[in-house]
Amino acid sequence: MKPPVDYLFPPMTSGTVPYWRLTLRGCSQLCFQTNELTGIFFLVAVLVTSPLAAAYMLVAALMAPGGRMLLGQRGAVLETGLPGLNPCLVALSLPAFFETGWTDWGMWAVLVVCVAVAIVLVRVLLLVLPFPILVLPFLIIFWILWALEPHVGFLEPAAGGPAAAATFQPVAAVLRGLGETLFSPAIVSGLLFLCGVLLGNWRHGVIALVGATTGTVVAYYYRQVDPGSADLGLYGFNGVLAAVSAYVVCGGRLRLAVLGAVLATILTPAISAVGVQALSAPFVLTTWFLLLLGWIEDRWFGAPPQPQLAGSAATPAADTQTPLPARNGD
Repeated sequence: MKPPVDYLFPPMTSGTVPYWRLTLRGCSQLCFQTNELTGIFFLVAVLVTSPLAAAYMLVAALMAPGGRMLLGQRGAVLETGLPGLNPCLVALSLPAFFETGWTDWGMWAVLVVCVAVAIVLVRVLLLVLPFPILVLPFLIIFWILWALEPHVGFLEPAAGGPAAAATFQPVAAVLRGLGETLFSPAIVSGLLFLCGVLLGNWRHGVIALVGATTGTVVAYYYRQVDPGSADLGLYGFNGVLAAVSAYVVCGGRLRLAVLGAVLATILTPAISAVGVQALSAPFVLTTWFLLLLGWIEDRWFGAPPQPQLAGSAATPAADTQTPLPARNGD
Protein backbone atom coordinates (compact mmCIF):
# COMPACT_ATOMS: atom_id res chain seq x y z
CA MET A 1 0.00 0.00 0.00
CA LYS A 2 1.34 3.38 -0.99
CA PRO A 3 1.91 6.00 1.70
CA PRO A 4 -0.57 8.91 1.55
CA VAL A 5 2.05 11.37 0.26
CA ASP A 6 2.60 9.30 -2.90
CA TYR A 7 -1.00 9.89 -4.04
CA LEU A 8 -0.40 13.65 -4.27
CA PHE A 9 3.37 13.77 -4.78
CA PRO A 10 4.73 10.97 -7.00
CA PRO A 11 8.03 9.45 -5.84
CA MET A 12 11.15 11.02 -7.28
CA THR A 13 14.57 9.52 -7.87
CA SER A 14 17.59 11.04 -6.17
CA GLY A 15 18.72 14.25 -7.80
CA THR A 16 15.36 15.00 -9.43
CA VAL A 17 13.38 16.39 -6.48
CA PRO A 18 12.12 19.86 -7.45
CA TYR A 19 12.92 22.85 -5.28
CA TRP A 20 9.37 23.42 -4.08
CA ARG A 21 9.26 19.88 -2.71
CA LEU A 22 12.54 20.45 -0.87
CA THR A 23 10.83 23.47 0.71
CA LEU A 24 7.89 21.43 1.96
CA ARG A 25 10.21 18.69 3.23
CA GLY A 26 12.11 21.34 5.18
CA CYS A 27 8.86 22.30 6.92
CA SER A 28 8.15 18.66 7.75
CA GLN A 29 11.54 18.28 9.47
CA LEU A 30 10.17 20.25 12.42
CA CYS A 31 9.17 16.80 13.66
CA PHE A 32 11.89 14.80 11.88
CA GLN A 33 9.82 13.85 8.83
CA THR A 34 10.69 13.88 5.14
CA ASN A 35 7.22 14.29 3.75
CA GLU A 36 5.69 17.03 1.62
CA LEU A 37 2.18 16.31 2.88
CA THR A 38 3.37 16.66 6.47
CA GLY A 39 4.99 19.96 5.56
CA ILE A 40 1.68 21.27 4.23
CA PHE A 41 -0.13 20.28 7.43
CA PHE A 42 2.56 22.00 9.51
CA LEU A 43 2.24 25.19 7.46
CA VAL A 44 -1.54 25.17 7.88
CA ALA A 45 -1.16 24.49 11.63
CA VAL A 46 0.92 27.66 11.92
CA LEU A 47 -1.35 29.60 9.55
CA VAL A 48 -4.49 29.13 11.65
CA THR A 49 -2.70 30.65 14.64
CA SER A 50 -0.62 33.35 12.94
CA PRO A 51 -0.56 34.06 9.18
CA LEU A 52 2.55 36.19 9.71
CA ALA A 53 4.37 33.32 11.42
CA ALA A 54 3.40 31.05 8.51
CA ALA A 55 4.86 33.60 6.08
CA TYR A 56 8.08 33.76 8.12
CA MET A 57 8.28 29.96 8.13
CA LEU A 58 7.74 29.77 4.37
CA VAL A 59 10.49 32.33 3.72
CA ALA A 60 12.92 30.32 5.86
CA ALA A 61 11.94 27.05 4.18
CA LEU A 62 12.50 28.63 0.76
CA MET A 63 15.90 30.03 1.70
CA ALA A 64 17.27 26.91 3.38
CA PRO A 65 17.84 24.56 0.39
CA GLY A 66 19.27 27.35 -1.75
CA GLY A 67 21.62 28.44 1.01
CA ARG A 68 22.93 24.94 1.48
CA MET A 69 23.41 24.58 -2.27
CA LEU A 70 25.49 27.76 -2.28
CA LEU A 71 27.64 26.17 0.44
CA GLY A 72 28.19 23.12 -1.72
CA GLN A 73 25.57 20.80 -0.19
CA ARG A 74 24.18 18.20 -2.57
CA GLY A 75 22.81 14.69 -2.39
CA ALA A 76 20.70 12.75 0.06
CA VAL A 77 20.92 15.11 3.04
CA LEU A 78 19.57 18.02 1.02
CA GLU A 79 16.67 15.92 -0.24
CA THR A 80 15.62 14.88 3.27
CA GLY A 81 14.65 18.47 4.03
CA LEU A 82 16.99 18.63 7.04
CA PRO A 83 18.47 21.98 5.94
CA GLY A 84 15.08 23.55 6.71
CA LEU A 85 14.91 22.44 10.35
CA ASN A 86 16.89 25.17 12.11
CA PRO A 87 15.95 28.03 9.75
CA CYS A 88 12.23 27.25 10.15
CA LEU A 89 12.56 27.18 13.94
CA VAL A 90 14.35 30.54 13.91
CA ALA A 91 11.60 31.97 11.71
CA LEU A 92 8.78 30.71 13.95
CA SER A 93 10.42 31.99 17.12
CA LEU A 94 10.59 35.61 15.92
CA PRO A 95 6.84 36.39 15.88
CA ALA A 96 6.36 34.19 18.96
CA PHE A 97 8.77 36.18 21.15
CA PHE A 98 9.22 39.57 19.47
CA GLU A 99 6.89 42.26 18.17
CA THR A 100 6.46 41.81 14.42
CA GLY A 101 4.15 43.07 11.71
CA TRP A 102 3.52 42.73 8.01
CA THR A 103 5.07 46.14 7.37
CA ASP A 104 7.82 45.86 9.99
CA TRP A 105 10.66 45.79 7.46
CA GLY A 106 13.26 45.74 10.22
CA MET A 107 11.99 42.37 11.46
CA TRP A 108 11.83 41.03 7.92
CA ALA A 109 15.50 41.95 7.64
CA VAL A 110 16.19 40.24 10.97
CA LEU A 111 14.44 37.15 9.63
CA VAL A 112 16.56 36.99 6.48
CA VAL A 113 19.81 37.60 8.36
CA CYS A 114 19.02 35.04 11.07
CA VAL A 115 18.04 32.39 8.53
CA ALA A 116 21.27 32.99 6.60
CA VAL A 117 23.28 32.75 9.82
CA ALA A 118 21.46 29.52 10.73
CA ILE A 119 22.36 27.97 7.36
CA VAL A 120 26.04 28.80 7.79
CA LEU A 121 26.11 27.86 11.48
CA VAL A 122 24.69 24.42 10.72
CA ARG A 123 27.52 23.74 8.29
CA VAL A 124 30.14 24.94 10.76
CA LEU A 125 28.80 22.87 13.65
CA LEU A 126 28.54 19.78 11.46
CA LEU A 127 32.25 20.10 10.78
CA VAL A 128 33.31 20.42 14.42
CA LEU A 129 30.84 18.29 16.40
CA PRO A 130 30.94 14.48 16.16
CA PHE A 131 27.31 14.01 17.24
CA PRO A 132 23.89 15.18 15.99
CA ILE A 133 23.56 18.94 16.39
CA LEU A 134 19.74 18.77 16.23
CA VAL A 135 18.45 22.34 16.86
CA LEU A 136 21.57 23.72 18.56
CA PRO A 137 22.04 26.42 15.85
CA PHE A 138 18.51 27.69 16.47
CA LEU A 139 19.13 27.88 20.21
CA ILE A 140 22.39 29.79 19.77
CA ILE A 141 20.80 32.33 17.44
CA PHE A 142 17.73 32.86 19.59
CA TRP A 143 19.69 33.23 22.83
CA ILE A 144 21.90 35.86 21.16
CA LEU A 145 18.83 37.75 19.96
CA TRP A 146 17.26 37.54 23.42
CA ALA A 147 20.44 38.89 25.01
CA LEU A 148 20.59 41.75 22.47
CA GLU A 149 16.93 42.74 22.87
CA PRO A 150 17.41 45.24 25.75
CA HIS A 151 20.25 46.96 23.87
CA VAL A 152 18.84 47.38 20.36
CA GLY A 153 15.82 49.29 19.19
CA PHE A 154 14.54 46.94 16.49
CA LEU A 155 13.79 44.07 18.90
CA GLU A 156 10.86 44.37 21.29
CA PRO A 157 9.38 41.55 23.37
CA ALA A 158 6.01 40.37 22.18
CA ALA A 159 2.92 41.02 24.25
CA GLY A 160 1.80 38.27 26.62
CA GLY A 161 0.37 35.13 25.06
CA PRO A 162 -3.03 33.58 25.69
CA ALA A 163 -4.14 33.36 29.30
CA ALA A 164 -4.16 29.97 30.97
CA ALA A 165 -7.46 28.36 31.87
CA ALA A 166 -8.67 28.63 35.45
CA THR A 167 -8.51 24.86 35.84
CA PHE A 168 -6.18 22.31 34.32
CA GLN A 169 -7.61 20.78 31.14
CA PRO A 170 -5.51 17.69 30.33
CA VAL A 171 -6.81 16.98 26.81
CA ALA A 172 -6.48 20.60 25.73
CA ALA A 173 -3.04 20.78 27.34
CA VAL A 174 -1.83 17.76 25.36
CA LEU A 175 -3.12 19.21 22.08
CA ARG A 176 -1.60 22.62 22.84
CA GLY A 177 1.67 20.86 23.62
CA LEU A 178 1.61 19.34 20.14
CA GLY A 179 0.88 22.73 18.62
CA GLU A 180 3.59 24.41 20.70
CA THR A 181 6.13 22.35 18.76
CA LEU A 182 5.42 24.85 15.97
CA PHE A 183 5.13 27.78 18.42
CA SER A 184 1.38 27.60 17.82
CA PRO A 185 -0.24 26.70 21.16
CA ALA A 186 -3.77 26.14 19.91
CA ILE A 187 -5.96 23.07 19.94
CA VAL A 188 -6.59 23.21 16.18
CA SER A 189 -2.85 23.61 15.52
CA GLY A 190 -2.13 20.61 17.72
CA LEU A 191 -4.62 18.47 15.83
CA LEU A 192 -3.19 19.53 12.47
CA PHE A 193 0.33 18.86 13.71
CA LEU A 194 -0.64 15.37 14.90
CA CYS A 195 -2.40 14.60 11.61
CA GLY A 196 0.67 15.74 9.71
CA VAL A 197 2.99 13.46 11.67
CA LEU A 198 0.61 10.50 11.39
CA LEU A 199 0.49 10.95 7.62
CA GLY A 200 4.28 11.00 7.50
CA ASN A 201 4.86 8.02 9.79
CA TRP A 202 2.09 6.63 11.96
CA ARG A 203 4.56 5.31 14.53
CA HIS A 204 6.08 8.76 14.92
CA GLY A 205 2.58 10.17 15.30
CA VAL A 206 1.81 7.77 18.14
CA ILE A 207 5.18 8.57 19.74
CA ALA A 208 4.46 12.31 19.47
CA LEU A 209 1.11 11.85 21.21
CA VAL A 210 2.72 9.70 23.90
CA GLY A 211 5.42 12.34 24.37
CA ALA A 212 2.91 15.18 24.68
CA THR A 213 0.82 13.20 27.16
CA THR A 214 3.85 12.15 29.21
CA GLY A 215 5.26 15.67 29.26
CA THR A 216 1.95 17.19 30.28
CA VAL A 217 1.31 14.69 33.08
CA VAL A 218 4.86 14.95 34.44
CA ALA A 219 4.73 18.75 34.29
CA TYR A 220 1.39 18.96 36.06
CA TYR A 221 2.53 16.80 38.96
CA TYR A 222 6.04 18.26 39.14
CA ARG A 223 6.09 20.61 42.13
CA GLN A 224 8.11 23.41 40.52
CA VAL A 225 5.95 23.69 37.41
CA ASP A 226 3.17 26.24 37.06
CA PRO A 227 -0.04 24.30 36.21
CA GLY A 228 -1.15 27.19 34.00
CA SER A 229 1.98 26.86 31.89
CA ALA A 230 1.42 23.13 31.62
CA ASP A 231 -2.14 23.83 30.49
CA LEU A 232 -0.80 26.05 27.69
CA GLY A 233 1.41 23.24 26.42
CA LEU A 234 4.68 24.94 27.36
CA TYR A 235 6.05 21.70 28.82
CA GLY A 236 4.35 19.11 26.64
CA PHE A 237 6.10 20.23 23.47
CA ASN A 238 9.55 19.26 24.75
CA GLY A 239 8.04 15.89 25.58
CA VAL A 240 6.93 15.61 21.94
CA LEU A 241 10.32 16.51 20.50
CA ALA A 242 12.30 14.42 22.96
CA ALA A 243 10.12 11.36 22.43
CA VAL A 244 10.25 11.48 18.63
CA SER A 245 13.95 12.40 18.63
CA ALA A 246 14.82 9.54 20.98
CA TYR A 247 12.81 7.13 18.85
CA VAL A 248 14.39 8.30 15.59
CA VAL A 249 17.97 8.91 16.70
CA CYS A 250 18.41 6.30 19.43
CA GLY A 251 17.28 3.18 17.62
CA GLY A 252 13.47 3.01 17.59
CA ARG A 253 12.88 2.09 21.24
CA LEU A 254 9.51 3.00 22.77
CA ARG A 255 10.93 2.90 26.31
CA LEU A 256 13.62 5.40 25.34
CA ALA A 257 10.98 7.68 23.82
CA VAL A 258 8.99 7.72 27.07
CA LEU A 259 12.15 8.21 29.13
CA GLY A 260 13.15 11.08 26.85
CA ALA A 261 9.78 12.80 27.34
CA VAL A 262 10.09 12.51 31.12
CA LEU A 263 13.67 13.80 31.25
CA ALA A 264 12.98 16.71 28.87
CA THR A 265 9.99 17.82 30.92
CA ILE A 266 11.98 17.76 34.15
CA LEU A 267 14.82 19.69 32.51
CA THR A 268 12.53 22.49 31.31
CA PRO A 269 12.15 24.36 34.64
CA ALA A 270 15.76 23.56 35.53
CA ILE A 271 17.02 25.35 32.40
CA SER A 272 14.61 28.25 32.90
CA ALA A 273 15.96 28.68 36.43
CA VAL A 274 19.37 29.49 34.93
CA GLY A 275 17.84 32.65 33.46
CA VAL A 276 17.49 31.72 29.78
CA GLN A 277 14.54 30.75 27.63
CA ALA A 278 14.39 26.96 27.73
CA LEU A 279 12.81 26.61 24.28
CA SER A 280 13.94 23.29 22.76
CA ALA A 281 17.09 22.94 24.87
CA PRO A 282 15.59 20.22 27.12
CA PHE A 283 14.94 17.90 24.20
CA VAL A 284 18.42 18.53 22.76
CA LEU A 285 20.15 17.79 26.08
CA THR A 286 17.95 14.74 26.61
CA THR A 287 18.76 13.31 23.20
CA TRP A 288 22.48 13.84 23.73
CA PHE A 289 22.24 12.21 27.16
CA LEU A 290 20.48 9.14 25.74
CA LEU A 291 23.07 8.87 22.98
CA LEU A 292 25.82 9.08 25.57
CA LEU A 293 24.19 6.34 27.63
CA GLY A 294 23.96 4.17 24.52
CA TRP A 295 27.63 4.75 23.76
CA ILE A 296 28.63 3.88 27.32
CA GLU A 297 26.45 0.79 27.29
CA ASP A 298 27.91 -0.45 24.00
CA ARG A 299 31.49 0.32 25.03
CA TRP A 300 31.61 -0.86 28.65
CA PHE A 301 28.45 -2.82 29.48
CA GLY A 302 28.03 -4.99 26.40
CA ALA A 303 27.52 -8.70 26.98
CA PRO A 304 30.92 -10.49 26.98
CA PRO A 305 31.40 -13.23 24.38
CA GLN A 306 30.23 -16.66 25.51
CA PRO A 307 33.01 -19.28 25.73
CA GLN A 308 32.74 -22.12 23.26
CA LEU A 309 32.87 -25.72 24.47
CA ALA A 310 35.82 -27.67 23.17
CA GLY A 311 34.96 -29.54 20.01
CA SER A 312 31.63 -27.79 19.51
CA ALA A 313 30.74 -25.92 16.35
CA ALA A 314 31.18 -22.18 16.66
CA THR A 315 27.85 -20.41 16.32
CA PRO A 316 27.93 -16.62 16.22
CA ALA A 317 25.86 -15.01 18.93
CA ALA A 318 23.04 -12.78 17.82
CA ASP A 319 23.96 -9.11 17.88
CA THR A 320 21.82 -7.76 20.71
CA GLN A 321 23.45 -4.36 20.80
CA THR A 322 21.90 -1.47 18.95
CA PRO A 323 24.64 0.55 17.27
CA LEU A 324 24.57 4.31 17.43
CA PRO A 325 22.79 5.77 14.41
CA ALA A 326 24.65 7.44 11.62
CA ARG A 327 25.44 11.08 12.22
CA ASN A 328 22.40 13.21 11.67
CA GLY A 329 22.53 15.55 8.71
CA ASP A 330 21.47 18.55 10.81
